[in-house]
Amino acid sequence: MARMALNDREFAVTAVRWLLGIQSLGSGINWWIKILPFPNMHEHIEGPVKHEILRVLIESGWMFSTAKVLEIALGLALIFNRYAVLMLVLSFPVIVMTFLLGLFPFLNNIGPFLSGSVDGPTLWASFLDMLFFGAGVFVMQVYLMSEYFGDYRQLFVVRPGGEGPGGSSRAEAGPGNGVFGGVGSPSGGIPPWGVMGRARRVIPGSALALRAPPH
Repeated sequence: MARMALNDREFAVTAVRWLLGIQSLGSGINWWIKILPFPNMHEHIEGPVKHEILRVLIESGWMFSTAKVLEIALGLALIFNRYAVLMLVLSFPVIVMTFLLGLFPFLNNIGPFLSGSVDGPTLWASFLDMLFFGAGVFVMQVYLMSEYFGDYRQLFVVRPGGEGPGGSSRAEAGPGNGVFGGVGSPSGGIPPWGVMGRARRVIPGSALALRAPPH
């Protein structure tokens, strides 16, 4: 077995996949079962929150729970390396909003800090919140999506059935060149329209595998 160096690309992808997977799974489960020192659905919201939209999301019940279900699904997909490519796309809006909800409070504290109305610990706390629970997760997600870009290439067609980056059309797609196929994508993936026999003859299932490239 070849020795895995610390700067090995496959090692980096695997490490980030596991880190983001564990973080997403833990954050999602904590909403129902408290395993982390963060508020969950069983605790009453008291005092100010970093953004009022969070209060609305939490008090609605279903909206915040939906986001947490997506986090759990993303965590499981990344840890087991199954349908990770799909779940990275579905969960991306949640990750972006989490990042922005940490970024804007930090930016809003800079001015008051310079004027003396906000102390250093408050600014530092908002920075750490933005860095670890917003920016860190966002960077890991973007990194994985960039590494799996080959699986997303056919999504950038101008029109359905048209040519994607590199000039390949969906009908011409072979193994590794389909909607979710890419370098290292395993065969045997089932396309969403798999019940249509004709479509499956034109577009091989292996070209549409949703599983992330193994690392």
